[in-house]
Amino acid sequence: MKILKKKVALANKSDSYQLPEEESDSLPSIKKTIQKNPVIVRQSSEVEIPFRRETLPRSPYTTRCIKNVAKNYGRAICNFILAGLGDPYLEKMTLGHEVTIEGFKNFIKEKKNTLDGIDQFREMLLTKEDDPQEVNQYRIMFQKLGEIFVKYFSVNWIFGGRLNYKQEYLKFRYKVLRRIQNPELFTYIR
Repeated sequence: MKILKKKVALANKSDSYQLPEEESDSLPSIKKTIQKNPVIVRQSSEVEIPFRRETLPRSPYTTRCIKNVAKNYGRAICNFILAGLGDPYLEKMTLGHEVTIEGFKNFIKEKKNTLDGIDQFREMLLTKEDDPQEVNQYRIMFQKLGEIFVKYFSVNWIFGGRLNYKQEYLKFRYKVLRRIQNPELFTYIR
C-alpha cells in the first residue's frame, strides 16, 4: 500500500511543471504553474477516458514456455487416441456413424507426424466442405477426444511427462480447451 501511495504522489508531482524563479519574475503575465496534461471539463456528466492497451514485453522465459504449446498438446492428444486410453470414448462416438476405429487411428497416425504448430493443429480441428464426409467425421471425433483429453487427462500428462514448464502448461490448459472448442478462433496462444 505504501508503494502505491508513493507512486500516486510521484504521478501528481510530475503532472505539473514549476518554472524557475528567475524566469517567473521576468514573465509576470504567465502563471507560475503550467499543466502538462490539461484536464478538459465537459458540460455533460460523461467522462471520456482514453483506452490504451499496454502490451507487456515478454521475457525470454515466457517465450520459451509458449513456443511449443500447440505442438505438444496436439501430439499428446494423438498419443492419447493411439495408446488406447481413448478407446472407450471412441467406441461410443463411432456407434451412430459410418466410420471405423482403425480408419480413425490411421488418420491420426498420418497427421501426428506432420503436427508442428498451431496451423497444423487448427487444420486437424476444422471441418471443410470440400473434404470427404469421412475425413470431416474424423476431425469432429478428434475435436471431441481433444476436449476429453484436456479436461480429464492433461494434468496427468503434464506432471507425469518430461515437460520443463509444468506450471505454464497448466495455465495454458484452459486456453487450449477453448481453442479446441472453437477452432475457427484458433490463431494464437498467449
